[in-house]
Amino acid sequence: MRQPTVRQVYALAEALCERVGETFPETRDDASETIERLRIENGHPAPRLEDAPLRRRRWRRGASRVAQDLAEEME
Repeated sequence: MRQPTVRQVYALAEALCERVGETFPETRDDASETIERLRIENGHPAPRLEDAPLRRRRWRRGASRVAQDLAEEME
């Protein structure tokens, strides 16, 4: 079974926002604030987003080792 595409996830999120009367966020900061507020309102047991560890990115085949090393240094 394949996961939904990013486009599908955005469409779903926008439809759900519309259904509950939320404004779909226009920026990453707006999205983070909305997610955090909704998580708290719903009593979500997971840690806040800024407290969660960052996931390491998977590299596609063929990505250069130099690019991977540079990206890791920038994190």
